[in-house]
Amino acid sequence: METLWQIAQKINTEQCSVTFDEPMSAHTTFRIGGPADLFLKPRSVEALASVLTLLRSARIPVFLLGGGANILVADQGIRGAVIDTCLLSSVRSDASNSNIIYAECGASVSTLCTEALVQGLSGLENFYGMPGSIGGAIYMNARCYEDDISLHINEITAISPTGELVSLSARTMQWSYKRSPFMRKGAFAGYIVAAGRFSLEPGEPLQIAAHMRSRMEDRMHKHHFDYPSAGSMFKNNRNFGKPTGKILHELGLRGYRIGNAAISPWHANIFINLGGATARDMRALILHAQAVVLAATGWKLEPEVLFVGEF
Repeated sequence: METLWQIAQKINTEQCSVTFDEPMSAHTTFRIGGPADLFLKPRSVEALASVLTLLRSARIPVFLLGGGANILVADQGIRGAVIDTCLLSSVRSDASNSNIIYAECGASVSTLCTEALVQGLSGLENFYGMPGSIGGAIYMNARCYEDDISLHINEITAISPTGELVSLSARTMQWSYKRSPFMRKGAFAGYIVAAGRFSLEPGEPLQIAAHMRSRMEDRMHKHHFDYPSAGSMFKNNRNFGKPTGKILHELGLRGYRIGNAAISPWHANIFINLGGATARDMRALILHAQAVVLAATGWKLEPEVLFVGEF
């Protein structure tokens, strides 16, 4: 089997940057995570497809990195390759339909929302201020304020398991609460989201801006940005009868900490890095919260955050 070094020699560095042992703490919103063996940054969707094909043919494990939100990377890091999509950040109006905005997978969700405002298009206001990338939001079927991102997607450009760029109709796919057809066991598991086309409605710019501002103010009121975090730690479950954050708060878990990993004193479903927290401590905190809720209510909390790397 070829070594990672040998495989890296085959990558066109004009189309994709190559780094070894890159600390993932610099690329996650938690600011936690050990080194990635091989860290790649493709400069185009075509370069992404090319490097994916190369790595898959060599049977190298691959992790796609978007905005670094909703993940907890192990202290030992990630074996194999991490592909950072941050350079795939184009956001533009569709030339054939003024109500559609095209966004590549590495663009931030807030950048897409801002472009919609500039174009006078409404529909994405609830997602303004949400951390993460377009690719991650589509993959996770991001949900904010009872609004699913999938409701606004018209078409998805994806890379098939054989490396082909394909266009997929989002309207005919099966989506559910914080789940997409690209996730494990989904109809398109193994496909990589490269870009999305978002179908929006004309709106009044001042009203759109006011709605966006209210969502950002709400996030700031909840202190979402005071410390590094991954966003909401656990999914909500309607069967529980109340939001997960309220359950954790009622059980006295706000402010609880293990090492420098803590549950926010302002919002109990936000777990934060007080400075220098380890993945080990953060995972122990997650397990503790789950155990407390299970013992008190019989309910099992499902993490929204993905555990990545060697735990």
